[in-house]
Amino acid sequence: MPLACFVLPTIIPVYFWGETWKNSFFVATMFRYTFILNVTWLVNSAAHKWGHKPYDRNIKPSENLSVSLFALGEGFHNYHHTFPWDYKTAELGNNRLNFTTNFINFFAKIGWAYDLKTVSEEIIQNRVKRTGDGTHHLWGWGDKDHAPEEKKAAIRINPKDD
Repeated sequence: MPLACFVLPTIIPVYFWGETWKNSFFVATMFRYTFILNVTWLVNSAAHKWGHKPYDRNIKPSENLSVSLFALGEGFHNYHHTFPWDYKTAELGNNRLNFTTNFINFFAKIGWAYDLKTVSEEIIQNRVKRTGDGTHHLWGWGDKDHAPEEKKAAIRINPKDD
């Protein structure tokens, strides 16, 4: 660990970019290390204190977008603690904010990650209705109350066939 965490991040800027030893050690190594530690701790503090609880209002972990942006997708803690066996740790269909899931998906494509499990939409909807705090985006496009004239009047960009 010391080689990858402290030695290489100090040496590489000096030899490849002409950085001073002092700047290289304190910025590329110590600042980076301190920042990453604080972001990691932020997941277990802020994501357990502030945010919405769309899946289970009875537990402390919450969905915190700010934490997720800093922690590369790890701020969706209410989902993660409600469905701990889901490898995605969040209910994001496009995974734009969940870089960790994209990382795992990449390794699944090349065969290095396998037997990945995820939660079905039906399980999510049932759980949201039973224990959620009402902040889930469960109702929207295509739900039973969505009028056909609203669907027709909506502007759809790059639509797929329904």
